[in-house]
Amino acid sequence: MSYIQTVIPWVPILPLLGAIFLGLIGKKVYKKYGEDVTGIIGCSAPILSAILAFTSFFVLLSLDPADRIIQIHLIDWFSVADLDIQWAFRYDPLSALMLMIVTGIGSLIHIYGMGYMHSDKSFSRFFAYMNLFITSMLLLVLGDNIIIMFLGWEGVGLCSYLLIGFWFDEEANAIAGKKAFITNRIGDLGFLVGIFLVVMYSYNVFGSVNLSFSELQLRIGELSQQTFAGFPLLEVIAFCFFIGAMGKSAQIPLYVWLPDAMAGPTPVSALIHAATMVTAGVYMMGRLFFLYTLAPHVLGFVAVIAALTCFFSATIGMAQFDIKKVLAYSTVSQLGYMFLAMSVGAFSAGIFHLLTHAAFKAALFMGSGSVIVALHHKQDMRGMGGLLKKMPVTGLSFIAATLAIMGFPLTSGFFSKDEILWKAFIQGSPALWAVGFVAAGITSFYMWRLVFMTFFGETRADKHTWDHCKEQPKRTVVPIAILAIAALTLGFLNVPHFLGGHSNFTNFLDPVVHDIQGKPAENFHKIQLEAAHTETSTSQAATSEHHSGDGAEVDHTALEWGLMCASVAWTLFTAFLAYILYIKKPEVREKIMSALVSQNIFKVLYNKYYVDEFYEAVVINPIRRLFEFLAAFDAMIVDGLVNLAGFLGRALSVFTGVFDNEVVDGAVNGAGWTAQTGGRGASSIQSGRIQTVIGSSVVIFLVIVVLVVFFLV
Repeated sequence: MSYIQTVIPWVPILPLLGAIFLGLIGKKVYKKYGEDVTGIIGCSAPILSAILAFTSFFVLLSLDPADRIIQIHLIDWFSVADLDIQWAFRYDPLSALMLMIVTGIGSLIHIYGMGYMHSDKSFSRFFAYMNLFITSMLLLVLGDNIIIMFLGWEGVGLCSYLLIGFWFDEEANAIAGKKAFITNRIGDLGFLVGIFLVVMYSYNVFGSVNLSFSELQLRIGELSQQTFAGFPLLEVIAFCFFIGAMGKSAQIPLYVWLPDAMAGPTPVSALIHAATMVTAGVYMMGRLFFLYTLAPHVLGFVAVIAALTCFFSATIGMAQFDIKKVLAYSTVSQLGYMFLAMSVGAFSAGIFHLLTHAAFKAALFMGSGSVIVALHHKQDMRGMGGLLKKMPVTGLSFIAATLAIMGFPLTSGFFSKDEILWKAFIQGSPALWAVGFVAAGITSFYMWRLVFMTFFGETRADKHTWDHCKEQPKRTVVPIAILAIAALTLGFLNVPHFLGGHSNFTNFLDPVVHDIQGKPAENFHKIQLEAAHTETSTSQAATSEHHSGDGAEVDHTALEWGLMCASVAWTLFTAFLAYILYIKKPEVREKIMSALVSQNIFKVLYNKYYVDEFYEAVVINPIRRLFEFLAAFDAMIVDGLVNLAGFLGRALSVFTGVFDNEVVDGAVNGAGWTAQTGGRGASSIQSGRIQTVIGSSVVIFLVIVVLVVFFLV
């Protein structure tokens, strides 16, 4: 057994053991040994998992690219009829990358959490949930089949509920946790329907069900010939799976839970937004690239959703004052970029942006948490300013991460974002590129607005807060600084050819994730033609490399340079605009905002286009009224009928009891008494005494006379 096969199963097991240990006796450990010991236990499991993940990655690099897909069979999980599910892991370049993101960034967030959660009464419970969160995400990315992926998929949903509502003693936090859980259940229903369709049609077509990704990829050709309700089966399955991704990865219209997820502790926000839950949908599309390659209409739908999400969430971010909510809407927008890449078949570009986003977004959230703690848990940027003087490490790290997210030249975001914009232009449409281009400028604006309002200018905090404001301890700021450095440098992993690089990241993923060459619809048509002419399966055509094309490739270097320069100039301009409006000449901003039109626009953006209010009026209230009606119907009609039946039963039983006691028993008792009395009277006549006989005879004679007179006269 190889090193990878030996250690990879321990990567999810270690944080699971940590979660179980802290969940069972963590509170006792905390009371007896304090925060440090409890925190070390909570951090040690993900750190050990990270060590195993990174060492396994370097072992994987030493293998030939053709040998980098390693399946690790652990046990036969269950077998029902023709459904055989194995508990198996799949370790390949994609899962290796995700393991490093989840465990590496997750470990830094755990270390950061030790400082952030200082003196919290539920310190041990926090780390138990965080370890469980890491475990769930590791299952999701390591699973060799859809069932294990779905188990992890549901696990991160559960953990998000537990962690977003961590401080559940405040009603708003509990509501935010329920909102995240319920919204994700809607998406998960779509994902579950997709699994059912795969199971049903696999059985119908092949006579057996095997849900491993490698087997699905081999069978995808035959499944592509099937239809469901008149629609191509693969289009329906791909659509159902994307519904699940819309929930987990916060795409319109199921994005509303993510901004409210800020109710949880900041380490939770960093973990959700950077290394775990919201990346699940992007990973799923990358893992099932062979399915989406054969579903061009669904990719078109994904493109529309991604573009809308990218743009509208960015505009909302411009008008928020809560520092964490600005970053939350930034995450929604950046996820839109990832799905935009996926929608045009640039799967590796989307996954690369997932990597770079994980670094700079974790740094940004952890930096915001450092600021919040320093200001005694105040999150409104209107009460900040000038903090770079007090918190230089946090401030500089935050600025570095902001440079990355805006796409400043040679930072990680520059390489990943511009790759997406280029692919959107050349493999999608100029319209998709334009939306992404505009959103990039808006992103630069609201991020520098955040930086200027928080770290520059004069402080707007009260004197007591300002006097006690200071840089956070090393265990808080060192992880932020490490992530900031990563945010600046990770882009060099995938330098494109036109900049003198070799697209190493894309090549690394190529054995398991093949990008579509050209527009998705044209590529699909080409696959169909190749399958028809060569009489090979569509599966082989879909998973083979289409690098050659028909004829010489067109040189787009000049166009790519032009689009890149335009993007850089645009983001620098909007950053400069933020500097003018918030630092250099704030009176200009005030003058602009004094106009009624500006105020109305700002009001709409500040209230998030009233989407929550719309859902409240159109979805939640009608459902609530329906449930209230059903509750009233149950109480008044159903319960009323049941109670009436009970009342009638009780009344009837009382009546029958009285009738039995008074009438039936009375008649029986009366007959007995009459017989008894008559018997006594008759026996007295037969006593033998002459006086009794004569007296009785007289009485009988008189009775007969009275009766004769009464009836005859």
